[in-house]
Amino acid sequence: MITPNLATRPFLNTRPVWVLSGVAAVLTLIFIVLNLRLFLVANRALDDEIAQRDSLEQRHRVVEAEVRSDIEALKKVPWRSLAARVDATNAILREHAFSWLQMLNDIENVMPYDVRLTKIGPSVGPDGVVLSIEVIARNRDAMLQILDNLLEDPRFEDPTPSSEATPEESGGGSYLMNLRVTYHPPEEGS
Repeated sequence: MITPNLATRPFLNTRPVWVLSGVAAVLTLIFIVLNLRLFLVANRALDDEIAQRDSLEQRHRVVEAEVRSDIEALKKVPWRSLAARVDATNAILREHAFSWLQMLNDIENVMPYDVRLTKIGPSVGPDGVVLSIEVIARNRDAMLQILDNLLEDPRFEDPTPSSEATPEESGGGSYLMNLRVTYHPPEEGS
């Protein structure tokens, strides 16, 4: 059984409290020193990051100024007339790349024996070449044969007669026909 302490000033054992307070004070000082060291190290790294950020912001301003000046220079370009000039240049290049010999050879391959070519007018476009052809034939079957040959050949598309004259109408004793056909020249190297 526990007996109560009836002393007017009881003796208290405060040694563990003082030891614990001392240890806590020492730990507090150690943590303050470590925290101060980490703060200084972090600020040193932060100073490097701040310097890098400032240099990147400066570079961003320089690049942004260059881009704005480039945009202003591009606004001065006459795009509509430039597009028209590019299209005209492309048309000239397509005309120069067009092979008359290959075209005449392909027409010869589809031409029947009793049909004679009297006039040809090519018009070079981006989708192909539109040929205006005038032919003379001995009979109507030869006229139909050239249309059939043009339909069968993959290099020719959509042969459309625009006019036809019989021997009585032409006065020359032969059939005349004007037609338009789209010619697809072979790709280079084929």
